[in-house]
Amino acid sequence: MSDRKLLITGASGKLGKQVIEYLLNDFNIPASQLIATSREVASLAGLAEMGVDVRKADFADPASLEAAFTGADNMLLISIDAIGQRSELHRNAVVAAERVGIKHLSYTSMPAADTSPVVFAFEHEATEKAIADSQISNWTILRNNWYFENLAEFFASTLQTQAWLTAAKEGKSAQLSRLDLAYAAAASVVKALEGKQTFTLNGPESLTTDEMAAKINQALGLDIQVIHQSDEELEAQLASFGLPEGIVAMVTTMDQHARGAFSDGTSQEFEMLTGRQPQSFSHWLEANRNMLSQIAKNA
Repeated sequence: MSDRKLLITGASGKLGKQVIEYLLNDFNIPASQLIATSREVASLAGLAEMGVDVRKADFADPASLEAAFTGADNMLLISIDAIGQRSELHRNAVVAAERVGIKHLSYTSMPAADTSPVVFAFEHEATEKAIADSQISNWTILRNNWYFENLAEFFASTLQTQAWLTAAKEGKSAQLSRLDLAYAAAASVVKALEGKQTFTLNGPESLTTDEMAAKINQALGLDIQVIHQSDEELEAQLASFGLPEGIVAMVTTMDQHARGAFSDGTSQEFEMLTGRQPQSFSHWLEANRNMLSQIAKNA
């Protein structure tokens, strides 16, 4: 891909680190062609030692963004974790990318960002709109389905209590692994497709909560029971655990999202972008059996 400079924001995060690894090892991009940014540039010391150009980029400081993005050709904007602030902070990044002349911008969004009931969907919708309204000629929106890894990172109590509270009913979700989504993001920034593209990135199968629980039980030897509740029952149950209102709202609206089939679908667009099939939930469980079993034991 000639000598174009590829810029990855959030390069110290879990997704960003894996994107950089794929760019270096799978797409054979020289370290000298990569720019990695983070709010804490010290966290990128290892990349700097490899020859990657590391820069500080604070989305709350527009001046730092222009300095960080200058000289890049293709850019991957990885959604930040600051729920409630993302609309403004992402907009700062898009404006800076436009000002420095980014030729292609990719963004990691979420499923059905413009129609989903999830409480933070509006932030992704606003970011997509900011990109569409910009003067950046070529961009790719990556509507990433939920990570398998959320099971371990945010819903560990499901493994520990062996009770899965849900209001999703028979709603299906085509989740996939963070590794697969990192590969898709790397492919996007390398290919830099011309024009304005949106890819809905799903896993190879859509599963209900009951189907996911059955696969977990089979892989880990657990006996997770799915407890179906109404939205109101789930909200009350979660609140009784002392969870903050924002977390309660996030969990319940994510179940509404599943119930409304906003995460249902096939992996066709993932395969179009990457040229390969994503990992199935069963294969991911097998690959992560030891880690998940340890979480389950820490009840």
